[in-house]
Amino acid sequence: MECKSLCFFTHHPKFIQELEEFINNHVSASSAEETINNIERLLVKHFYDKDVSFTPKHFGMAQGFNGFEVYWLHMVIPNSGLSRTQVPKAYFYKNNEYISFLCLDSHIQNYKDAKLRKVAEERLREIIEVLKTRAP
Repeated sequence: MECKSLCFFTHHPKFIQELEEFINNHVSASSAEETINNIERLLVKHFYDKDVSFTPKHFGMAQGFNGFEVYWLHMVIPNSGLSRTQVPKAYFYKNNEYISFLCLDSHIQNYKDAKLRKVAEERLREIIEVLKTRAP
């Protein structure tokens, strides 16, 4: 999906699988595609249009990624009926014009943040290699 503000989205394939699995198991009124489109639109407004500002409870800069711009985000899933503590937490990488979701998990699935961060670190290396081959 191309953004009007010169940004591009490319997500780790396993992130897409994780989101689809989460939605299929826990949400009946939304789809993975609808969720991704919604989040991408919100991130464009946050980073480029400055129209949306996430609260610190829902969004923040992740520490310990060796200078890479990695953020965590509590996913906004339309019509999910999930509480703030039930929505999945996702990690994504932002680099110039690219935003790339890396991984997600939820308290519903009893995730451990240290394990999720480790997965994000592994997938960050993979997505950086993918982005090296793409020219915006």
